[in-house]
Amino acid sequence: MVTTGETSARPTRSAAREVLSLLAGFAVSALFGGTLTALVVGVMVKSVAVFGCGLGGLVVAVLLVAVPARVREARRSVPVLRVALARIENRRATNGELADVPVRFDLTVAPDDAPAYRVTVDESVNLVDLADYPEGRTVVVTYPEAEPWKVKLERRPTAEWARRAAEARIDTAPAHTRVKADSKAWSGCLLMLLGLLVGVALVLVPYWDDLPSDSDAPSPSSTSTAALPGPSSGSTSTTVSTVTGSASSASTLRTGEMRRLANTLVTGMGTEMGTRITIEEKVMSAVGSKGFSAGGDFPISLRGIPYELLPGLVDTARTGLGVDSPESWRIDITSQGSTPAPIVRVTVAGHGKSAYLLADAVGRITERHPA
Repeated sequence: MVTTGETSARPTRSAAREVLSLLAGFAVSALFGGTLTALVVGVMVKSVAVFGCGLGGLVVAVLLVAVPARVREARRSVPVLRVALARIENRRATNGELADVPVRFDLTVAPDDAPAYRVTVDESVNLVDLADYPEGRTVVVTYPEAEPWKVKLERRPTAEWARRAAEARIDTAPAHTRVKADSKAWSGCLLMLLGLLVGVALVLVPYWDDLPSDSDAPSPSSTSTAALPGPSSGSTSTTVSTVTGSASSASTLRTGEMRRLANTLVTGMGTEMGTRITIEEKVMSAVGSKGFSAGGDFPISLRGIPYELLPGLVDTARTGLGVDSPESWRIDITSQGSTPAPIVRVTVAGHGKSAYLLADAVGRITERHPA
């Protein structure tokens, strides 16, 4: 009689080796996610450095995957197949439409040199041969030594094993000895997916504010048309449109951001002339005008303003007007009555104080009004 044991036949690997393998997979996955994201972000923010880092990192990641795979392939040996006797505890056909019927077998496998264990396997059995596998029969099976759950019925055993199967009596193994496919593969896949997402986040988050967004484009808030008196006798029909920029994902102080928003405002208003322009941290707005306003203000060209000089004026106002750690700033650009030269006013505020400075059309400070 072949007796059963209390322990599973599944071989165990070194815990330390398994942890190192999972950590290595996580790191390589994070590298792949980060480098691929860097390539995309580098194109979107037009950064050669970011794109180059992504390209170089991708080459390294490919090497880290390809080289160990080649080494493992070279060292891989032919799996050792074990032969054992097994008792059919239960069988159930899962589909009966074809000549070869998929059958699910519940087996007790009894290796010669290890405790018996339970396992469930699926086999395709011809309808003619199905009667040869009744419940309780002892059959010959094979399985890889390292993967005892991959059991296969041996349809043509050797004469010695056929004799042993005919003479053997196998006791049913307890349910707790059942072995299943190794779940470590699934946990490894989940860990690599997590690493991929971590790599994406590590690159994407620092450049999130620099990425273009549909919300960057300003949208008209109100438009009105009226017959306004011109600066001379009579009246002239003037269209005045207020266009307010949507919340931008990037600060307007970033290089080129003000001019980009100005071009978008010009497109939205249908004119590049305006009588008042306002710029704040995340928004830019303008009052577009075709002709003169009621007060005779001379329109300003939105494309003619030296936006590249305005961040420097904001920095001067923040640090040189006596407002400690200002919480907000604002730029107002208006015309000087009937002359085309605009006035730039930069206001800063914080902790109950406010101050401002005035500058001309070329960014020269003409007045300071400290707190």
